Amino acid sequence: MYLRKAALRPVPGHAVVDEHAVRSVDDTLDQEEQDLQDWLDRGLRALEHEQPVLSEWLETQIDTAEHALAQSLGFFLAVSIYAIFKEAFPTRLFPVDDAALALALATLDMDAALRADDPREALATDDVVTLGQPAVMAYLQHHIEQALDQLDDADEAHHLEEVYRAVLAEIVALSHAVASPDGSRGPLSESLA
Repeated sequence: MYLRKAALRPVPGHAVVDEHAVRSVDDTLDQEEQDLQDWLDRGLRALEHEQPVLSEWLETQIDTAEHALAQSLGFFLAVSIYAIFKEAFPTRLFPVDDAALALALATLDMDAALRADDPREALATDDVVTLGQPAVMAYLQHHIEQALDQLDDADEAHHLEEVYRAVLAEIVALSHAVASPDGSRGPLSESLA
């Protein structure tokens, strides 16, 4: 698909998560169903240890949701998305630093603004992220749809939007934290000019 314009950087081919990694984490979750909280606690500790900048930002964003379902889903998705990237790239996933996180957030905001200002634009920003990470986005959207079905009131959906945006930023940031198979990494920061 041809994009007329986008502020988001394309996901490098070597950083695209395949469906196998998603299925592997899903299978692990199925096996850990009785001990899901233990799996999440271990995953959250790994995320905090291996991705401290990203973890701290995600925690702040998810805590602002002020809705129990949204917060639970947010932490579940933050941990499981990180587990998916670790499964796909066990030795090539590097920590997201402050500059990389700021770049991911700025490009998400810029892309959304670009699309909002053009009534001819058919794709939303999350559609652009889906083009780069289809398996991960399918996983995210599946869980968001399940949560929407559990809400008592449609007005509560905005809490899930906050979580969705935070996890979307996690996906964008982690997509650019993967080194190529030869170990080279892209630019750690870029101009937003």
